[in-house]
Amino acid sequence: MDSILRVCRQTGGSEPEFFDTMEAFGDHIRGRARKSCSLELKLQTEKLGGNSPIFSQAIARLGARVNCIGAFGTPSLHPVFRELEELCTLHSLCDPGLCEALEFRDGKVMLARNDRIKVDYRALIGLLPVPRLLDMMEQAELLAFFNWSELLGSTSIWQGCLREIFPRLTVRKRIFLDLSDCSQRPEREVREAGELIREFSKYLNAVLSLNQNEAETLAKSLGIVLKEKAALAAALRDRLACEMVVIHLLDRAYCATETEVSCHVGRQIQDPLLSTGGGDNFNAGFAFALLQGMSPEEALAVANGVSGFYVSQGRSPDREELAAWLEENFTGKNEQQKGKICYEIA
Repeated sequence: MDSILRVCRQTGGSEPEFFDTMEAFGDHIRGRARKSCSLELKLQTEKLGGNSPIFSQAIARLGARVNCIGAFGTPSLHPVFRELEELCTLHSLCDPGLCEALEFRDGKVMLARNDRIKVDYRALIGLLPVPRLLDMMEQAELLAFFNWSELLGSTSIWQGCLREIFPRLTVRKRIFLDLSDCSQRPEREVREAGELIREFSKYLNAVLSLNQNEAETLAKSLGIVLKEKAALAAALRDRLACEMVVIHLLDRAYCATETEVSCHVGRQIQDPLLSTGGGDNFNAGFAFALLQGMSPEEALAVANGVSGFYVSQGRSPDREELAAWLEENFTGKNEQQKGKICYEIA
């Protein structure tokens, strides 16, 4: 569950003045060191939150049928997830976490409270026994695991699935992965997650999606030192034996496959209405495009479109809205904005 907040710089007058950028907010905090300070927050909205719920809502609005397993409330669903229940089949393990997201024009600070989330492999198979979980995965066209960094039981879930579920799948599936902000986890644990992703390749085609911070944190844990993002995506794909590694930035995104690295330049939204969830909508767009059989460069364009619409409009698009957005923002634009191959991998 997300509370979207703006931080007030000044509260006098008819309208408060907000901190516009993270840099300005950081400078203010540093300037108050050893002095203390008081800041007022203005609530913008409260909405469903979490990587998995936001991804599920976005891809369902595009037409996918979704089974979503997560923390939605027990014994009954939290009211904030009622709208999601209309779009997806929900399987709730425990009560949801809470996140207070401080939004700025150039990013966000997410303050999470996850003490109520009790999720690990034992809890998962307690809700969905192995035969049922295996059947659900057999019927799915795409599997997706999210938020490894904040769910401390994620590693046990990955290990349990590698031990009891994935080897029994009769068809090789594609799995979509997003670690979330792994910079808060010890480096050895991030490295272990990378090693588990490599183990997935024995049974699954893994697609790993990372933002810049996550890509750099994962690379550091693996001893990869590369600044150029296309080369970094290729190196991570090779090291982790993934089908694809995607790195998405504010204004563009890269996708590395076994043979090439693609890039798509998106429209950077200068005054975002809602940025919390932008990465999850990017992931939903990319995953949906892959389900439609699109190429990586086409999938990047769709992902940038879904994310751009969400950040500017404050909600996920349906197919018609996405088509109109892509037509307005990408079709017929300059060559730089079109999907292109950065380089081919020999």
